[in-house]
Amino acid sequence: MFEPFAEVPLYPLVFPVFWGAAAFFALAMARHLRVFAATRNASPTDRPLARLAGTVRYGLVQTRMFRDLQAGILHFGIFWGFVLLTIGTANIVTGGLIQAVLSIPLDGGLWVAVTAMQNLVAVIVLVCVAWAIWRRVVVRPARLTLSRHAIDILLLIGAVVLTEVLAQVFEVAADGPIDGAFVSNAAGGAIAGAGIDPAVVQALFAVSWWAHMVLVAVFLCYLPFGKHLHIATAIPNIALRKLRPRGELPAMDLEAEDATFGIRTVADLNWKDLLDGFTCTECGRCQDACPAWHTGKPLNPKTFIMGIRHEAVEAEAGLPLIPNSPTVRAAGHDDTLSPEAMARPLVDTAIPYEAVWDCLTCGACVEACPVTIEHVDKIVGLRRNLVLEDSRFPQELTGAFKGMESVANPWGQPPSARLDWAKGLPFPVRTVADVQAAGELDTLEVLYWVGCAAAFDDRNRRVARAVVTCLDAAGVSYAVLGQEESCTGDPARRMGNEYVFQILAGQNIETLNRYRMGERTIVTACPHCFNTIGNEYGQLGGSFAIRHHSEYLSGLVADGRLALGADGLPQSVTYHDSCYLARYNGVIAAPRDVLGSIPGVELVEMENSGRQTFCCGAGGGRMWMEETRGTRVNAARTLQVLETGASTVATACPFCMVMLRDGLSDAGRSAGEDAVSAQDISELLAAAIAPTARAVPEGRALPMV
Repeated sequence: MFEPFAEVPLYPLVFPVFWGAAAFFALAMARHLRVFAATRNASPTDRPLARLAGTVRYGLVQTRMFRDLQAGILHFGIFWGFVLLTIGTANIVTGGLIQAVLSIPLDGGLWVAVTAMQNLVAVIVLVCVAWAIWRRVVVRPARLTLSRHAIDILLLIGAVVLTEVLAQVFEVAADGPIDGAFVSNAAGGAIAGAGIDPAVVQALFAVSWWAHMVLVAVFLCYLPFGKHLHIATAIPNIALRKLRPRGELPAMDLEAEDATFGIRTVADLNWKDLLDGFTCTECGRCQDACPAWHTGKPLNPKTFIMGIRHEAVEAEAGLPLIPNSPTVRAAGHDDTLSPEAMARPLVDTAIPYEAVWDCLTCGACVEACPVTIEHVDKIVGLRRNLVLEDSRFPQELTGAFKGMESVANPWGQPPSARLDWAKGLPFPVRTVADVQAAGELDTLEVLYWVGCAAAFDDRNRRVARAVVTCLDAAGVSYAVLGQEESCTGDPARRMGNEYVFQILAGQNIETLNRYRMGERTIVTACPHCFNTIGNEYGQLGGSFAIRHHSEYLSGLVADGRLALGADGLPQSVTYHDSCYLARYNGVIAAPRDVLGSIPGVELVEMENSGRQTFCCGAGGGRMWMEETRGTRVNAARTLQVLETGASTVATACPFCMVMLRDGLSDAGRSAGEDAVSAQDISELLAAAIAPTARAVPEGRALPMV
């Protein structure tokens, strides 16, 4: 019995040592789950194939880790090395069962191959551990938390692997070569040839072997209490990640009898939120990506998620490992979660109040996280509670809230001014009401959703004029809602005022349905309107096909409906990706296709582009708030624009237009010989339309007069 380990002294003791530690690990994890059970439910189990594919991509291949190549390589080496070396540990704690099974194929050849693989992998892990310690202690990247726990874990992993290697080396030195163990055979052979007393070699083998198993047991017992718990939680967290559109915030039923308005305490979170907290590796990638933290604000998405975990751990503090056991009952110990910790507000404990409002909801933290933690939804949940229950929010938001409530736009302008931008155009801009009254609703191709910024902001009114100029030149049958259009509610929702959002969204859905716009294509130049109508109105029963103007305009050019001039003035253009367009909705190629179709345009990419774009500073309601801490976010992005040397920065979002225009002005680059202009892609396209050519769809040609 246990023949592979006949030379190990007191081998049967391995079972109580390892399985006892495994039982302790299971009980500690079960104690964590008692807090999970006290939170709200979550049901992220839809689309199993997509979840499986994402688990392979993010959990096994670890594609996001390799965005930092050095960190990706060392983490991949440690992770997979540790997983593969577990085969040997599993063999030990099952009495050689693994070896017995794997020795059957190929007359033992498979086990020999596994042994050789583990020898190679052990060396890789030791090198990667040493590299990781050097990186943390000497190189010290700013995003990494230099904590004793992190170093302890690395040392513990290194010790587990090193003792495993040494045990096999001394086994070879004492008993001869092991098939496949090429590293151990070389080192063990050298020791055997050194003439060391065999009794000493045997003693060193026993010490190394038992040190390995004791360290494995210690690792199991230590694991539930630190950040390295992500070994156990990362794969489930990735598998259960949010698969609904990134830009869709959690729904809220304000009429439910048991409605909770946002997130105040640990109990208001759902269990997936807690799983996020226990999965955080403190890698700091979210911190590095966060524009608020980058510009000196107190918001740190890493410490926020760690704060959630800390509050959950505080709630279970003092609980016995075995719940409601006879010993606990006899001693009269409290066997319930700490009511004080469960009722403690997360704001000002897990996250500072100011940091809650620093968030731009840009999603850079979520995009950067290698284990798919969702930071933004939680922060908006905190805002909902602060606004709806405490009426505690920055004073600057009062005007925007009042404007959306009273006149359905955060600018506070009267609805009668919604069509002022169209005055003076050489062609009429019809409203949907006029089209319906003329009995021509079925001929309508497109509803142009103007948005509040293009309706009321002087600079963005030029964008609206450019969009309809392109539509008219392409012969597109379009109309606008005019005074019947209201704010989509995006600013209200991101600022936490779910009540106002649902009022505005409900009005818009009713209006769109009345004109049967579910049968038409809606086009908008605002990524925030695009995201809200396309991804969030479905929560309230509104289902509409909406396209961003970059997608629609690029389609018009590709289809030959929009004829452009053959010659254009050479100009270098850099394109600023909007967070809500590129990161939230994956619209990256279309704006570049539009720019690429314009004669004379040379596109110069910024360092942060596509899904890794840098926020303009206006998202999450920050458009209506002053920046009083650190550097202005738009100033940081403007600096990146200027570093390209481009003469024009192209945008595809009205908020980005405002912020970059102001950033260029503050930098002294809005006028003069070295001026850099900010223009929407539709403005650049409209300027390139051939003056004498107009592509008209077949059947829509006007009669010659």
